[in-house]
Amino acid sequence: MGYLAGIPPAAPIARANLPHTTNAYAQPIGLPLPDWTPRPRPARVTLAGRYCRLEALDAQRHGAALYAAYAAAPDGRDWTYMAAGPFADEASYLDHARSAAASEDPLHYAVIDAASGRAVGTLALMRIDPANGVIEVGWVAFSPALQRTPASTEAQYLLMRYAFDTLGYRRYEWKCDALNAPSRKAALRLGFRYEGTFRQAVVYKGRNRDTAWFSITDGEWPALAAAFDAWLGADQHDAQGVQRESLAALRARLARERAATATQTVPHAWAIRPLGASDEAAWRLLWRDYQTFYDTAMSEAVFATTWARLLAADEPMFALGAFDESGRMLGLVHALYHRSSWTTGPYCYLQDLFTAADARGRGVGRALIEAVYAQARAAGASRVYWLTHDTNATARALYDRVASHAGFIQYRKDLG
Repeated sequence: MGYLAGIPPAAPIARANLPHTTNAYAQPIGLPLPDWTPRPRPARVTLAGRYCRLEALDAQRHGAALYAAYAAAPDGRDWTYMAAGPFADEASYLDHARSAAASEDPLHYAVIDAASGRAVGTLALMRIDPANGVIEVGWVAFSPALQRTPASTEAQYLLMRYAFDTLGYRRYEWKCDALNAPSRKAALRLGFRYEGTFRQAVVYKGRNRDTAWFSITDGEWPALAAAFDAWLGADQHDAQGVQRESLAALRARLARERAATATQTVPHAWAIRPLGASDEAAWRLLWRDYQTFYDTAMSEAVFATTWARLLAADEPMFALGAFDESGRMLGLVHALYHRSSWTTGPYCYLQDLFTAADARGRGVGRALIEAVYAQARAAGASRVYWLTHDTNATARALYDRVASHAGFIQYRKDLG
């Protein structure tokens, strides 16, 4: 596994970061799934939780309560990014609800508030693909009574759990108008990973939609499920339903605890220290391997200039290395400080991170990141951040344990 923080000049997609094996022609191919079988289609089931339950949408049973809940909104902005609505009157909403209730895909569910017993929102499973084990949550229409409540989170969790644990799907998707900032924020809060934007993907309500894609896979689900279970526990909210810890913060804390437990019994036969002049040869070897991993190369002038900057006391750059007991360099990290228009102190940009092939999986990369945290904190920096390619799945599994994905997209213009 190679770790990428900065992106090489050509920004290639490193196939080594996607889980794969090789065939007889030495071509990279996806991992085998010998026991895979098509998954069942979702059914009109009832899913019960602490704060709410999901029931198959029934216009006669739920329609009037849903319309009343939606009508409590001061305006129609909740329907801006939906394919239907807003509705002028109850009759027009009931027509929509009858059509939705009859649909098999999307398959709509009503969210029933556990305290009042009233329907306060809907959501659906859609684009159902049993052969490939892919399913999407969509048509999320939560009334003011449901928005920003524990029940709204639990409704999403109940449907995820049904898809992954009961039906055995491999991939759970969230798609929205790329301009729908609240939906994008909600996806990230719930643990979805942003995958990219499909430009000019849909025409709806007479206008273009660029579609932002997010997903959760079955490999990511157990950790997310543990965070949902903990956050939805009775001790996580006060009597007014106000959270004591955000879902994202709780998820990050649990990840740190898992990582700490996993490494408690692993002896660290290496040490981290700043690079010095005598480390140049070892640094060059790892730095060259880093570039080879990403199918790029730098000139000798860049090598020499970078090394000089990393060691210069008046430069904002610094480098750390991980060394084993024999003095061999196992990994390196480059970082630099820069000013920010948002703070009085500096930020620290972690630009490059790489470990030797035979040192991976031993905690070297994590230790290098944490060493940057310590050095940046001592220098008065309020933030350490880095970039990686969205296909860098192996490294992102580490990054999700030691930092938070901020959801930003990078743009660049090479100036020659």
